[in-house]
Amino acid sequence: MIIGEKMPDKDDPAYKEKREQANKAGKTFAETLRLDKAAACVQGFATRHNKLFLALVFGFVLFSVSLNLYRMCTAVQYQHHPASAIERQEQELIMERHHQKENQYIDSPIKKNQTPQRIEEYEAYRKD
Repeated sequence: MIIGEKMPDKDDPAYKEKREQANKAGKTFAETLRLDKAAACVQGFATRHNKLFLALVFGFVLFSVSLNLYRMCTAVQYQHHPASAIERQEQELIMERHHQKENQYIDSPIKKNQTPQRIEEYEAYRKD
């Protein structure tokens, strides 16, 4: 269609061989994976228990739609508060102070320039 070639007809002899090869390949693939037997089992269950089958199918569809709506609502209601570097640093200091025992200073290689005196200076000028 894009190149300008006309769409082949179902009964076109040039197209018939290609269509038969595609059908044969599809059938062998389905037989190899036993999809034909699985489809027959599902169809047998659907004909024997048609109301139960419809309830299962529509229940799955409704569950999927409701889960999708729930996820969309939570994504819309999510309010991201961007934090500045100062706010993140302050939060880190608060967590560090919160998890320390009294009169104990955790010496980490990342914070070598922080001494207990500097932390006290920070706390003296910090607004709560």
